[in-house]
Parts: sequence; C-alpha cells; structure tokens
Amino acid sequence: MARDEVKVCGCHLCWHQCEVRLHVEDGILKHVTGNPNGVTGGGYGCERLAGVPEFHYSSKRLNHPRKRVGKRGSGRWERVTWEEALDDIAARLLAIREESGPEALAKLGGTIHGPADWASWRFFNQWGSPNSFNTGKDCGQANTIVECTMYGWDSLGVAPMPGKSRNIVLWGSNPPESAAVKWNSIRACQDRGARLIVVDPRFSEAASYADLWLQPRPATDGALGWGVIHILIEEGLYDKEFVERWCTGFDQVTEKAKKHSPERVSKITGVPVGKILRFARAYADGPTNYVWSLSGCHYGNGAGYAAVYTQAVIRAITGNIDREGGNPMTGPLPNQVDWYNAMGWDLLVEHLEHSDRDSVTANRFPVCSKASLTRINGAIKKAWGQGYGCPLYFLYPSSRGIYDAIRYGEPYPIRALFIHAGNPLVTLAGARDCYEALKKVDLLVGMDFFMTPSMALCDYVLPAASWIERPHTMLYWGVSATAIAYEQPLPALYERKDDYWLWKELAHRVGLPYEWPDTLESMYDLILRPSGRTHAQVANSSQYYFESDTGREFERYAKEGRGFGTASGKCELAPSALAACGLDPVPDYVEPPQSRSRTPELAREYPLTLISGSRVRPYWHTSYRELSSLRWRHELPETQMHPETARAFGIVNGDTVLVETPLGSVRQRACVTTAIAPDVVHAEAFWYYPEQPAEDPYLFGVWDSNINAIIPDDYDVCDFAGDHPYRGLLCRIRKAETPLDFERPVFNEFD
Repeated sequence: MARDEVKVCGCHLCWHQCEVRLHVEDGILKHVTGNPNGVTGGGYGCERLAGVPEFHYSSKRLNHPRKRVGKRGSGRWERVTWEEALDDIAARLLAIREESGPEALAKLGGTIHGPADWASWRFFNQWGSPNSFNTGKDCGQANTIVECTMYGWDSLGVAPMPGKSRNIVLWGSNPPESAAVKWNSIRACQDRGARLIVVDPRFSEAASYADLWLQPRPATDGALGWGVIHILIEEGLYDKEFVERWCTGFDQVTEKAKKHSPERVSKITGVPVGKILRFARAYADGPTNYVWSLSGCHYGNGAGYAAVYTQAVIRAITGNIDREGGNPMTGPLPNQVDWYNAMGWDLLVEHLEHSDRDSVTANRFPVCSKASLTRINGAIKKAWGQGYGCPLYFLYPSSRGIYDAIRYGEPYPIRALFIHAGNPLVTLAGARDCYEALKKVDLLVGMDFFMTPSMALCDYVLPAASWIERPHTMLYWGVSATAIAYEQPLPALYERKDDYWLWKELAHRVGLPYEWPDTLESMYDLILRPSGRTHAQVANSSQYYFESDTGREFERYAKEGRGFGTASGKCELAPSALAACGLDPVPDYVEPPQSRSRTPELAREYPLTLISGSRVRPYWHTSYRELSSLRWRHELPETQMHPETARAFGIVNGDTVLVETPLGSVRQRACVTTAIAPDVVHAEAFWYYPEQPAEDPYLFGVWDSNINAIIPDDYDVCDFAGDHPYRGLLCRIRKAETPLDFERPVFNEFD
C-alpha cells in the first residue's frame, strides 16, 4: 500500500520563496502545490511547480564532483570524490593567498540555490576578500545605496497593503512576470479601491490593469522624476510637516527642480504634460506604495543615478517613508536571529581597515568602497543597533573590474574565482569580457544544479543540493524582517551537497579560526542562538517564524530618539554619504550613455533604442531551460517590435531577426506588437540552449541569442555604482538568413 506524505517547505524556484507542499508517495516526489496556510505566498502555486519533480530527478543534473582533464572548455571531465576536489582547491587557495594575498580570491554569485548562498559571504568575510560579486549588484544596488544614504535603510521590501494603500506605483516593473505573489497583493489592493499607476515604455500586462499608464522614452526616468518633484513643490503637494521636521537638503532639491517644468520634461520623455500632472497629484494623494523595481539600476552613466535618486526623493517628500500603506522601512531581522554577527560582517570591515587594498573597482566607483561601507553602515548602526543586513551593497565590485584584475593584474591580481549559484556568461553584460577572464584565471570552481555555459569553463564543477534537499531558515539575505524555519523535506540524492557544506569544508581546510558548525542545521542553530531554541525546535513548532515590527509599527524614526540611520539622523535629501564619495548629492538628469543627443553619430548607424532584462515566465533569469516540462511554454527568445518598425525592416511576426549593437549581433524571434513604441525594441535576456553542445566554442549556444553578449560593460557606460546599462542603449535590427530552431525533447516524468 502506498504511503503518502506531505512535506511543507519554502520554495526557491524564484526569490519569493513561497511556502509549498511537497506531495510524496513511497519516498518519491510526485507533485507540488501552494500551501494556503503558509507564512508566505498565500497558497499561490505558479506554473514552475509543475517542473519540480523533473528538476529533482533529472538525468541532466550535476550529481557528482567533476574535475577538468582536458583544455579548459573542452568538455572533458573525470569524476572525483568531494575530498579530492576540496583538498586540491584548498591547497591552491592557500598557495594563492601566500603569493598574492587574500584579495586574490573573488566570487561571481547569482540566483539562489537555496537559503545557504550566504555561506560564501561568511567565508569571504573571514578570509578577508572584498571581491564578492552577486547579482544584487545589477538587481538593486543603486536603489539600496541611495535609500540607505537618504533614509538609513531601504523602503522597498514591503508589499502594498489592501485597504491601506491608496495608490500603487509600478515604475519600470511588471510583477505578473517578475513578482507574481506581489502582483496578487496589488490586485487585492485594487479590489479595495486602490489606484494603479504604471510607468513603462512597454504596454505590459501590469499596464493593462492600470488606472494611469505613462510611456516614457527608455532611460529618461530621471527627467520624469524631476518633473514630478517640480509639480509636488510648485503646487505645495509635498508633506510640509515631514519635510520641515525630518528632512535636510530640501532647498537644494527645490532649486534643481525649478528648471524641470512639466513642459520641458514632456519633451525629453515623450510623456504628455497632462499625464505627468496626474501622476504627481495622485502620488501626493496617498498613502502611496512604490513597488520595488530594478529598472532604474539599468540605465547607465548619469541616467541611472538621476532615476533612482528622484524616485527616492518622491517617496520621501510625499511622506510615504515608513508610513502605513506607503513604503515602510523593513529594518533588521528580529532580535531572535543573530544574522549580522554570524555572517562576520565586522570581520571584513576590520580586515579592510588594516589592508592597503580595497575592492578592485573602489577607485572607479568610490560609493562602493571600504570608506563608503564604513561610513554608511556606521550611520545605520546608530539608529538600528546593527549595520545594514547585507552591507556588501556598499562594497560590491564591478564584474568588469574582476575580469580586468584577472586578465591584466590591475589594480592587483585576482587568481581564484568561484562561480556560485550563478551563470555570469549569460546573466551579466560584457559576456565576451567574462569569457576571456574565465579562460585565463588560475583556478575556476563552479557549483550548480546543471552544466551551464559558465560551468563548462570551470576546473571543478560541484553538484549543488536544492531547496528540496536541505533544511531552511529563510533569511532573505538579511534585508527582510522575517525568518522562517523548515525541516529538510527529502534526503539529498547522489553526492549533491548544500552550499554551506562546501564553504564549511573549505574553511576547515584553509584553517579559518572561526566557528563553522558541522551541518547546515547546526549553523542555523548558531544563527538562532539568541532565541534560545534550535532550528529543529523552531521548525517543528506552531510558531515556526520570527518577524520584527515592520508592518505593525510605523514612523519608527520618530520614536525613542531613533531618528534616521544617516550621519545627521535626518532624512537627507542631499545625502552627505554620497557627497563624501565625490558624487553630486542632488544629481541632475543626464541622457543615457547612448542616445540620439549624447551619441548622435552612433545613433545614425543604430537608430533604435534597445531594452533588455525583463523577466519571462516560466523561467527565473537563466534557470529551468533544461526542464522540458517548462520549456514548452516558451521555447525560443523573442524580440518585440512595433508593426511600423517591422515593416520598415521587412520583418513579419515569427521571423528570425538579428539584433545588432557595436559589439555584434544575436538572433531572436520577432514578436510584432503595438505594446512598444515604434523606435524601441525589447530583446529577451538570459538565453542559452542546453540542447546544444557543451564544449567551447559552442558553450550551449551562449553566443547565439544571449543579448548580454552585445551589451557593453565598460566603466564609462555603467552607472555611479558600477551597474550595467541593460536598458536604453542603441541598436538596429534586420532579418536573419538562418532561422532559429528548437527540437522538442520527449518528456519523461523523471527524465
């Protein structure tokens, strides 16, 4: 007789980490459903859940450690034991540290394997290297830096509140594709009468539900932001009491806003004056919740800084910071969770203070440097009792800087590189620069679920256990106010290991003199030590989570003399920490690094504006293209273009087109739609083809459709924090001679 079980855990198919139920029969995972009684997700079960059994049992999974035996990228491997791999890796790390210092170790991190990707941060903090890169760099670093220097914590982590949020603003985001659970909250707010305002160059699914849709020219959001600020001040719509009592720098903002009249801004952005006025007036009629978006981090030099800055000012002067229904500041994890100390963040700060080395790009992007880290985190500690939950946001190096340190040894050499939970050849701009660095670095180690283009170039490839195969204390990288504990649902298959186990074993081998408990669960016991309970005790209780007062207490800056986590204790509209880094603390709008006015000669050759980076379900960044149970939903990448554009270039819907920039071309399938402006095209990101050959130069077709192969990562096109310009570049299109094709694999339940 079959024995049925239901295991409850947090799903890690995307960053939402919804609570789900694993339905297990005689030890075999059969299917997965949302948990309506869960702490997160509200019972939601997206289409990705259909692929979980195939994901868990797939024969394509990496199941044993592999060591390269041929030329790098040749596809020749031998199976080795974990002990053999770790002994060799550790010995080589020690030799590199002896010869080149601890900073010669770097990491390129990416989408989460599960809740243990923080373990690499812990290792780097103790080892003493500031060169830990994570996709948080391009995901939200610019936003986080501006918010933390202005407010002393971020304000974008809390979803809109049904019955409390009067307006919801989606500025460059499309939650139906990228954040479905948050979209459910937005729709619930609309059902309670909230107005939805969408700012997007595309008529997205979210825009189809909007009460007001603004369609700016790509990457002109900074100008639009200044126009909104102009109206708020000129019409007296800002929160005068909050500004007078709690803000500094308002006079500087007022002076700069004067020249950004709605008429001038309309000419820059293409948004009608009437819509700009309606937007500003509606925003002021709050509470207004601005939903987190990463698009402002993708506009490049000048344009990106103005975008994230003006949006932060709008949230502040309308009185929506830490306001119920507005944008509450999350604050640290609850005091039952010792995340900050357990990660050893202060060990990294101490190392940097005694070292003459900074991150490899600190000289180019001073806002991401040890001085910036010390300055910003020190101010935050005064208000919150600890530093920001993930202080690496104030230190992340540019990926191009890591590549250059590998290739040229400047400002000092990087000789060992870990690709941890990431696929940088596909996810990051400058893919060709990445390729050259991966080919040259002395030691390249990867850990992942599948062999990807990035894994194919490694010296060692290590098999990662998934969220199904490990216990959890979901900590949301330390920037949430909630911690949730779950037991391990199923045993790990084959030789798959969790990320913590990898870094713990390396820590022991290289002799790091710090506490590294033997298992992931015992490490969680250490993190939960202040609660007086073990991970197992928390996970097996009815109250299996901890949460701080975010969502229940508001305007906490005004209580108990806390103030804001800034040097002045006020909301700094002209952040002193940005000025100390040599930045204009009240940045004016600047055209994107490639545009008709800034680069007219380039625009004559490349007349179209390119957008990329938007999420497309059922995938999550580069993940899940190996799963035939999901791939059928969206088999090939698409480039959206307006019918007028298609006609001008002789293209019809479904044609294979070449998208070209000065760095080369990639092929995608044409999607002709009126949802985009005639002079703009949108190319999908994150594409490679697992069905194609793994060896170099094929690398699973990484050069065929990967838009990041033709997006630049040069320092002068990146924004003030070093984020890449994925949106607002120039391109051209033409019909391809060779069509894209996809041979559908036969789907087997367990492959």
